Amino acid sequence: MKPSKRAMLNLFENPRSPYFSVINDTLAVATIVSVITIVLETVPSLYIYASWFHIIDWIAVSLFSAEYVFRLWATPKRSSYAFSFFGIIDLLAILPTFVGLGNLMFLKSARVVRIIRFLRLVRLTKLSHLKIENAEETLGIFGFNIALYACTLLLAFLAIGVLLHLFATSDGQYWSIPAGMYWTFSLFIGGLPAPIPPGTSGTVIFIVAKFLGMALFGLLVGVVGKIFNQLILGKK
Repeated sequence: MKPSKRAMLNLFENPRSPYFSVINDTLAVATIVSVITIVLETVPSLYIYASWFHIIDWIAVSLFSAEYVFRLWATPKRSSYAFSFFGIIDLLAILPTFVGLGNLMFLKSARVVRIIRFLRLVRLTKLSHLKIENAEETLGIFGFNIALYACTLLLAFLAIGVLLHLFATSDGQYWSIPAGMYWTFSLFIGGLPAPIPPGTSGTVIFIVAKFLGMALFGLLVGVVGKIFNQLILGKK
C-alpha cells in the first residue's frame, strides 16, 4: 500500500494517529446532529425551519461524502469496503440526500432512510476500539450496562418512530418521528394512552412494538441482575 493511502486510513482507523480523535469526533457530532435534524424536520410546527434543516443536512452529507471517497480511495481492495456492512451504511448515509434532489414518488421514504446514519455511531464511538471486557473496566459495570441499555432503548424508540412515520399515516392521521417515539415510550412504560394506530400497517407496528417492549423489559431485568450480582454479591 502506498504511504499516502496508509496515512489516510490511519486518520480514520488508527487511534494513535494525531488527528484520529479530531476527525472521528467531528464525524460523530455531525452524525448526531444530522439524526436529530432528520427527526425534527418531520414535525409540522417546525416546517418553517426547513431551510436550516437542509443546510445542516448538506453540511453533514459533505463530511460523510468526503469520508466515503477517501476511504474508498485508500482501501487496498475497494470492493471489500464498498460491500462491507459499514461501507453500505456510509453509502446509505449520503445517497438519500442526493436522491432527494429529484421529485420522486418515494422521496419521503428515501429521505427518512437517512436515519440509518445512527448506525455510524457503532463504528465512530471509541468503544469500538476496545474489547468489551475492557470497556466494562473503563466505565465500570454499572455505567457500561446502563449505557448499553440506554442506547438499545433509544434505537428502539427511533426505529418504531420511523416505521410509524412511514407506514402508519392513514385516515388523516400524521405521525412525526418524535410523536412516534413518544407513542413507543407510552407503550413500553404502560399506564399511558397508546392506542393502536389505524390500518393494517398500524396493527402490525403495534404488535412488533409490543413484543419489542417485552424483550427490552427482559433485557432490563438482566441488566439489573448483572449489576446486583456485581455490586451486592461481588460476582462477575
